[in-house]
Amino acid sequence: MKKAVILFLLIGLLVDQNVFGQKLTEKKVRKIFRQSEILQEHFVGFMVQEETGSIVYAQHENIHFVPASNTKLFTLLAGLVILGDSIPAFQYEILGDSLILWPTGDPSFLHPKLDNGRVYHFLAKTPYKIFIADQAPIHYEPSYWRPDPAHFPIYANTVNVKGLNTGFFEINPKVMIDFAKPDSSLVLKEFDILRAKTGNLLIYPILPVPESFESLLPFPMDLEMSRFLLQDTLKREIQLIRRNKGKDLGTFYSIPSDSLYKHMMLPSDNFLAEQVLLLCSSTLGDTLDMQRAIGHVQENWLMDLRHPPIWEDGSGLSRYNLFTPNTVLAVLNMLEDRLGDLDRLKALMPAGGVSGTLKTAYELDRGEAFVWAKTGTLKNMHLQSGWLETRKGKRYRFVFMNNNFTRPTAEVRKEMVRIISHLREKY
Repeated sequence: MKKAVILFLLIGLLVDQNVFGQKLTEKKVRKIFRQSEILQEHFVGFMVQEETGSIVYAQHENIHFVPASNTKLFTLLAGLVILGDSIPAFQYEILGDSLILWPTGDPSFLHPKLDNGRVYHFLAKTPYKIFIADQAPIHYEPSYWRPDPAHFPIYANTVNVKGLNTGFFEINPKVMIDFAKPDSSLVLKEFDILRAKTGNLLIYPILPVPESFESLLPFPMDLEMSRFLLQDTLKREIQLIRRNKGKDLGTFYSIPSDSLYKHMMLPSDNFLAEQVLLLCSSTLGDTLDMQRAIGHVQENWLMDLRHPPIWEDGSGLSRYNLFTPNTVLAVLNMLEDRLGDLDRLKALMPAGGVSGTLKTAYELDRGEAFVWAKTGTLKNMHLQSGWLETRKGKRYRFVFMNNNFTRPTAEVRKEMVRIISHLREKY
């Protein structure tokens, strides 16, 4: 009997030691990082948090990093706390025989992956004359390689150019061919078509167009261009008008909000991210101003953070953005609390080995995805922040920020994946 009791106690002790041996601890994570040659060469912020909220390990958690597209986590939070479950396409007023529209920044109209046809059918079938209310210009940093933020985006503010077997090219939407002009001063080694640095032209060199040529490029976008493209699409006259908003405006909604967020987060779409902030701004006031939306979220949702973010845009393209790992982790928790449905939140995130910017970064483990995270990449910077599920059934939130490395990004990404995969397998 005594031997049986001793054996039972020994077995219990071994089981306890085995469970303890597989527990993720601060000491074990620190050892992993110290043994990584790559992570000793640059600036690394890392935090891992248990599902209960307990911090397992933190490194440089209170130091500011350039977050790159981790900024979109903050943009997602803005959408969730300001917008409803559907995206407002425009506000409108019916006055006599006229339908007057106040666009809200909805990017879904004729977007190749977002449009559900509701706005088109509403405008195509209306018996009223259509007017678009002119509004104050949107303030943003100009760029010649990404779509302009806009009051009324159409076709994602891009044109698709394809070479033909005739030695020329075609443009979609076709009406934009009138803006494509040859430029004899443009010297290129091979044919390309570019957005002019000023004005609204698309310019190309006087060179043969390869039949295999294909390019998707942004075109200059303002309310006049929106009016022009909408008129061509609907085949009816559209006019701009100066008019202040009345008191009894209707709102027409286009797509489910989660559809927009998913297409923003999975491929890390910078254009959609800026438009989400404009949509938030239109809900808060009469003008479209990204800083108004950012300020609202900071004052009402991020006011208690130890390190308030220096937050400049919706996409993370600005290097003026500065967030600490602690701040990013706090936003992960806010997103989870706000949605109250982790499965819904995971559906909005790139999934390792499955979707978005993590599709090729991770391999499935036993046929399962185990990491859902927002990536961020700028030159010399790469980040991942999100959720990790382990083989032992544990769930962790993590923030992994790398700044100022000189190695190729692929090497840093591979090391991040190795560490997160190790945590998956062992703990």
